[in-house]
Amino acid sequence: MATLLVITIFLPIAGSIALAFVPRDNPQMARGLAMGVGLITLVASLALLAQFDPARKGPQFSTINARGQYGISWGGSPGENQTRPDIRVAFGLDGLSLWMFVLTSLLMITAMCSSWTSIKDRVAAHFGFLLALETGLLGLFASLDVILFYIFFEFTLIPLFFLIGIWGGPQRRRASVTFFLYTLAGSLLTLLGVIALVVIHYNFTPGKVLTFSIPELTSGLSSIEWPAWRDVGQWSNFDDILRSGPSVINWKSPQVIVFLLLLAGFAIKVPMFPVHTWLPLAHVEAPTAGSIVLAGVLLKVGTYGLLRFNLAMTPLASLALFPIIATIAVIGIIYGALAALAQTDVKRLVAYSSVSHMGFIVLGLFALNATAMEGGVIQMLNHGLTTGALFACVGVIYERYHTRSMDEMSGLWKVMPLLAFFFILASLGSAALPGLNGFVGEFPILIGSFAASPKAGVLAATGMILGAYYLLWMLRRVVFGPLRVPEVHGEDSSHASSHEHAGDDHHGAPASCPPLGWHDIAGLAPLMFLIVAIGVYPRPIIEQIQPPVNDLINNLQLQRERILADFHDKTAREAPRNTRRGGGNNMGAPPVPRGEPKKSEGGGAHPKGEAPHGRAKSEAGTKKGEGEAGNKAGAAPQPRADKKSEDGNSKKGGK
Repeated sequence: MATLLVITIFLPIAGSIALAFVPRDNPQMARGLAMGVGLITLVASLALLAQFDPARKGPQFSTINARGQYGISWGGSPGENQTRPDIRVAFGLDGLSLWMFVLTSLLMITAMCSSWTSIKDRVAAHFGFLLALETGLLGLFASLDVILFYIFFEFTLIPLFFLIGIWGGPQRRRASVTFFLYTLAGSLLTLLGVIALVVIHYNFTPGKVLTFSIPELTSGLSSIEWPAWRDVGQWSNFDDILRSGPSVINWKSPQVIVFLLLLAGFAIKVPMFPVHTWLPLAHVEAPTAGSIVLAGVLLKVGTYGLLRFNLAMTPLASLALFPIIATIAVIGIIYGALAALAQTDVKRLVAYSSVSHMGFIVLGLFALNATAMEGGVIQMLNHGLTTGALFACVGVIYERYHTRSMDEMSGLWKVMPLLAFFFILASLGSAALPGLNGFVGEFPILIGSFAASPKAGVLAATGMILGAYYLLWMLRRVVFGPLRVPEVHGEDSSHASSHEHAGDDHHGAPASCPPLGWHDIAGLAPLMFLIVAIGVYPRPIIEQIQPPVNDLINNLQLQRERILADFHDKTAREAPRNTRRGGGNNMGAPPVPRGEPKKSEGGGAHPKGEAPHGRAKSEAGTKKGEGEAGNKAGAAPQPRADKKSEDGNSKKGGK
């Protein structure tokens, strides 16, 4: 299956190269070749999905050598004390990347169908860029090496740049350049963050292993012996270490700095407020196929990067910065919804809805509990399906009427009932109607977000209400009401007549509105099926998502326990010294009040079953230091113990 994965990734780029040799005067041949390659890629990705075993740990469909390393060495000197970087061509899929891989293959078919008749100029080049973009996205989601990931990450810019710049709207050049510059600037900062992760892993792991393997970096960074790496802030008490973030953030912490560097590139890709300004322009000016792939898959590259790097490799910084990230996400949710309400262009409305819905995903991921994170991951898939379908429907309308203005049309269900059905179903799925896929993602996000921050959960719920409002408002204006067909703005003579009807249910379909073609139905029908199927029975997807999500949660819990161990080790070392020189609170945490009752001074600060392994050691040091030992930044304040309670503290702490 490893060979099948590699073939699936590179088959589209092979088809793209083949399209370069198709004669320009034979567009049907170009369409047929591109569709054939796309269908084979989709079938291969479905075969990988069928063979995926959710019970297995780690990436699947990858080659592993005798040393347990993934893929094939591209260069370097594998082993300990290596002198050159061991960059590897390594591909594999886990529960986080599998469904993004399949979604890419599926939405590419929808994108091709939407371009079947709407693209008449340089057809082979258009489909060639779509296939090249597919290889970039498939390779990105399957990469198990940091350098390989970054190569595919940057490669995706090129095909989409040309798709927008050549086949886009009147402001296509401005849109393509803005998209390219925004993404490139952010990705360079992300590259610095990735390099920093590799260097830190090399300096603080046994054997000095210079690796770029994503699984190895994730595992190694979770256990490095460098207290400064875990010094992300100052906690108020022991319970906060185990259950919540620090009360004061240490902005000079290496982990916080690396987190922010990684965030710079991925936040632009999402896009998060306030670096979202490139998205509406890119969506409006892009051809329909470009909008489908951009909203359906390319935005998920940002949230996937946040999962794979920020949350997996810098979990404590993710925890420390949750209040800030949650605030930005909630602002994005409400701002995107309000901006969508102000639009009269249907495509621009859907574009701003993406800003709002991606805010839900980010909020769910950074809530750092299993419920919200699972909802966030499945919502990445759901948003791709519903938004891809909405852009495809808008493309059908634009192809027939050459306008997207809601002021110029209404009652389209009377002339295009099947399209109206698709449009309504996709909109209700996006609005999270129970029984459809959006509800399966957004409802767990709200529950988990409320558990992490009630304020964030309540404000996000208002965004969900606004989302239903602007989507139903759009349907009322475009699909329902009296029939009003816009004056045709295009050059095609078949669209030359103008039709204006109001309040009459007996008008037939106007000459300017041909029925849906087979390609329109073929592109939209699979998305409609999945919108309903996931809403009715999401369990197979959730079962595949749960193991990697649980790994992220367990890694965060491990880091919290290591912070407790760091604190206890520091206490044990400094308590005798502080006693000799008179003590002092020299670690930056608030001093422990001296008037506390003895009853609460022992190890009982720990909840049942959550006491760290170093408690006995800590209590010995606490007795000697008598509360005089200070706490360094990022550690909890030290409980005090006196002579009278020293023998009973260990028993009390276990209760």
